[in-house]
Amino acid sequence: MNHKIKVLFLDIDNTLLDFDAGAAWGMEQCFRKAGLEYRSEIFPVFTEENNKIWQRIERKELTMDDLFYVRWQAILAHLGLQADGVEMEKEFRRLLHLTAVPVEGAKEILEYLYKKDYFLCAASNGPYDQQINRLRSADMLRYFSHCFVSEKIGADKPGKQFFDGCMKEFSGIHPSECMMIGDSLTADIAGGQAYGMSTCWFVHSGDKSMNTRENGGKVADHIIYKLEELKNIL
Repeated sequence: MNHKIKVLFLDIDNTLLDFDAGAAWGMEQCFRKAGLEYRSEIFPVFTEENNKIWQRIERKELTMDDLFYVRWQAILAHLGLQADGVEMEKEFRRLLHLTAVPVEGAKEILEYLYKKDYFLCAASNGPYDQQINRLRSADMLRYFSHCFVSEKIGADKPGKQFFDGCMKEFSGIHPSECMMIGDSLTADIAGGQAYGMSTCWFVHSGDKSMNTRENGGKVADHIIYKLEELKNIL
């Protein structure tokens, strides 16, 4: 056990739960309901536009509330299609609420870390009820002492206010005794680093060429390509 680290903050989407798998299924259902043809090769458009929007939320150019009115409008515009974007967002959220596809090895690593007596905390941007429901559906909720979700905290990762909201639950614990584990270099790694936490970047794609910055600097304290590799660190 890494004795210095006491608290682990774990991202949810594309770290513990396969957001892409759930989103692709949700997108297909939304398209059908809106009378649009869905083909699997258009899912990358969702990913591209969704990532752009979340980056704007992280930069405070948009809020979580704006997501409701811009996500599907951006995707439809990109594809040159017309439909009611707000209705599609409502349906997409309803469906996403139901999806809980675990990332390979997620349950096993939570069990391992739980038995090691770390404080395990979920740390996620997104709607609170949706994220809690998905963790519960995947039988992961029981491992967490706290679930920190941006909607409830009132601030998004990577902002200092998000991490302030988490750390106020741990009086007497210093950020250097915490590790942020996640797939996003901006929300998880940059956010954790700026707050003084140790960081572990989970390369969800498993692409081993993704491990260095162009300047050769170290991108995170640890880089893993499979969740089970956390056993080598913690």
